[in-house]
Order: sequence, then C-alpha cells, then structure tokens
Amino acid sequence: MDNTRLRYLLSRYAGKTITQAEQSELSDFLNAADNQTQLELLIEEAWIQSGEEEELFFPSRQLSREPAPQPVKRVYWQRWAAAALLLIVAGSAWLLATRTRKANKLPAAVTENIKKDVSPGGTKAMLTLANGNVIALDSSLKGTLAQQGDVNLHVSPGMLKYDQNRQTSANSIAYNILKTPKGGQYQLELPDGSKVWLNAASSLKFPTAFVGKERRVELSGEAYFEVARNAGQPFFVSVNNASIAVLGTSFNVMAYTDEAAMKTTLLEGAVKVSQANASSLLKPGEQSLLEPNGKMKVIEKADVSLAVAWKNGLTSFKSADIKTIMRQVERWYDVEVVYSGPIPARSFTGDIPRDANLSELLRLLEISRIHFKMEQRKLIVMP
Repeated sequence: MDNTRLRYLLSRYAGKTITQAEQSELSDFLNAADNQTQLELLIEEAWIQSGEEEELFFPSRQLSREPAPQPVKRVYWQRWAAAALLLIVAGSAWLLATRTRKANKLPAAVTENIKKDVSPGGTKAMLTLANGNVIALDSSLKGTLAQQGDVNLHVSPGMLKYDQNRQTSANSIAYNILKTPKGGQYQLELPDGSKVWLNAASSLKFPTAFVGKERRVELSGEAYFEVARNAGQPFFVSVNNASIAVLGTSFNVMAYTDEAAMKTTLLEGAVKVSQANASSLLKPGEQSLLEPNGKMKVIEKADVSLAVAWKNGLTSFKSADIKTIMRQVERWYDVEVVYSGPIPARSFTGDIPRDANLSELLRLLEISRIHFKMEQRKLIVMP
C-alpha cells in the first residue's frame, strides 16, 4: 500500500468516518509482518511532526501538547493520520520488538528511562480486620478468606466480597479497612451489594454489616461507587470533613490531600455533597469542587469520562499541567517526583493505558521539551 492511501485511511480512522471495508483494509495492512518497515518510517514521521507542531491533539491513547494560553490551531489531516497511526500501532503485536530495536534512536533521557523502566501499578491492597490482623491481597487470591462475625469474606482475582449469611445484630458489627498502596488498586463488594473501586494510595473504612437507619463508610483518596438502592437506609461517604449522601447511584470521589479540591462526579442517580454550611445536590453529569477553605463550586457539564478514566484502565488528562500529571505518576507508578529548575508552563490533553510502563508516558512528554531522569525510584523532571 502506498503512503498516500495509508494516510487517507488513517485520516478517515482518526476522523471516525472510516467505512467497514476501509477499516478491514487498514487492519489487514497493519497486521501484515512485511509492512513493518513502512510503519516504522511513518512512526518516525509522526514523532517528528508532533515535535515540530506548536499544538497537536493526539486522539485516544496518546498525550498531546497544548501550550497555554494560545487557542488550539487547526491540525491538518496528515497530522491526524500520524496521530491515528500511533493510536493503532500502540497495541500491535510487533510494537514491542520495534521499541527495543529503536531505543538507541530515542532522546538520551528517554533511552535512560527505558533502561531503568518502571512498571505500572497493579491489583494489590491490604485488608485490616477488626482484630488488627492484616491480610495482603493481590490478583492471585481466590476462595474464602476469613470470617468477621456473621459475615464471610470471599476473594476472587482483584475483588473482595462480604457475604452476609444471616441477620446481623448491632452488637456483632466490626469495622474493616481496605487500603491500597501507591501502585495498587482493588475492587470491593460491601455487605449490601454496593461495589467500590479503590484507586491507588486510597483507603476505605466500612462495617462488616449495615444495620440501623443508614449505611456509612469513610474514604481517603479516590474511589468509584456503585451503590445498591435502599431508600430506607441511605448511603453516606465521609471524606475530608465532608459528607456525601446517596440513595442509589454511580459516582466518583477524588479526595487526595495533595490536590487543590475534592471532586465528586455523578454518573447516575443523585448525591448531596455537604460540608459545614455549604452543600450541593448534584444531577447526572455534574461535578462538585470542594476546596479546603469550604468553598464549593458545581460544574454542570463535567467531563465524566475523564473522572472515571482510571477505573476504565486509562491515565487521562485534559489541559493538565506537568505537576498535575506527575501527581498521578507518583501514585500509580510508586515513584518520587522532584523538579530540577523551572519547568515550562505547558498543558497536555490525552490518555495512555494504565498498563503502560512509565517510559511510554515520559516519551510522549519529551516531545514538548520537558526532560526526565530516573535515579532508582526517583523521577527528576528537568526543563
């Protein structure tokens, strides 16, 4: 296939106007081993173009550079084609070998990062039982884990489930804590059937059974909730001196102490976020921002997909500066980030799979002339 035809198909793919026949043609070409050289040359072209372009939006799997505060420029279809190429080949079977062979052609800092690469986080957490015993959880455990009063704890790969086998009295309730380290995430099913996805460096304290007039848990960090409906027993999340009241809904709470505000993003149902004299009743698609000083703001048309990207396997950013990105890097890759010298004020939009090694993310950021160096578990950011 000549490059003109290939760029045409890629531009159609990137613009979401590709037909089924054209997509089959493109897939057949990308999966053919003897086309590897042509693909590699176009990858080189894509990297060069993206580095020269002042502003470039990479769809889906790639991060793009957006030098603020200038408005976004129009990107010609050739650039879309190059970006689409990166998108498609990022998951191709031959790419790993390509990356290995081409490592010596990358910028020096990126090459160093590949040599001292950092793997992404994974499924792991620590469960603290009511008696103080601590159990390490990972993706390999399965079966009955323990018993807490009248509740059996079952574990399957990546998920802990509390199974209440009979009516539980208030006197037999115990509290457990599920905590994820940096570089860890875990899923939990509470005794009432509510599901919780816990992001890295987070913890959830909860009872082994819900009795009385309400269901209440305590969160630190970030979690996504799918709450089982029970109008007679409302669900509450206590976090950072605030309270989130729920009847039955899906929502995400991001409440890391090193972030500027606590973000509650509603996908379905209704929640009420309250702290002191401030409160907001959210509708689906809305997001509340609660600052440490108690000031609350509601975004009516929030980027819901961005808020839950981590749960869906992506590290995503939208007009984010380098320090915002590096806070996520610290939590997911379990590294210490330090800054050496003044860092250019640039913003980035895009996403990359959470199962990508750190070097893949750094390589994209290098395009904007921000540089990195790894020293053991310390990532040094340089201008």
